[in-house]
Amino acid sequence: MDKLFNGILVLILFCSCSCSCSKETISPEKIAPEDVKKQLEAYDWNPTFSTSDTKDEQYHYKPEDCEKDNKYSFSFGSDFQKLKLQPGKELCGSNKETFEQFILDGQSEWSFTYDKEKKSIKFADSDQYESYGVLVDGDYLVLTYRNNNPLAFVIPRAYYFKGKSREKISSIPITHE
Repeated sequence: MDKLFNGILVLILFCSCSCSCSKETISPEKIAPEDVKKQLEAYDWNPTFSTSDTKDEQYHYKPEDCEKDNKYSFSFGSDFQKLKLQPGKELCGSNKETFEQFILDGQSEWSFTYDKEKKSIKFADSDQYESYGVLVDGDYLVLTYRNNNPLAFVIPRAYYFKGKSREKISSIPITHE
């Protein structure tokens, strides 16, 4: 009886380790296309206001003063896709509904998958109905939050970002006086 119990215990430990110890990879259909990667990686993205006067059924998010100097950057590798936050000088209080708190929930980076058909990203641990539409026009980025849960009444929320080219930032010569 003890041998049977020990055998079952070893089998359970082996199975749980082999499942949780395997390297997590993103399936090819959930990886952003190369052109999207290049556009998103080319800039550090700062929250900004909408440049459109369009009246539509979306909530056009207006960043708080404390988050305007935050920088967001996208990074891609063979087995990861991440949105990273570089917080600005002024930190927002926990009582503010900011993009950073809504998306990153206190973390400095967040993994995501990309849906090529819908041109949207889905952040890790978000619910099955949530996604963010991605629209990149040069140095202008709009992430539109969508929740397609038929039981929830959620208005789409558009977040706007202005990009600062990473090439220009890294190519500024350093002078010593």
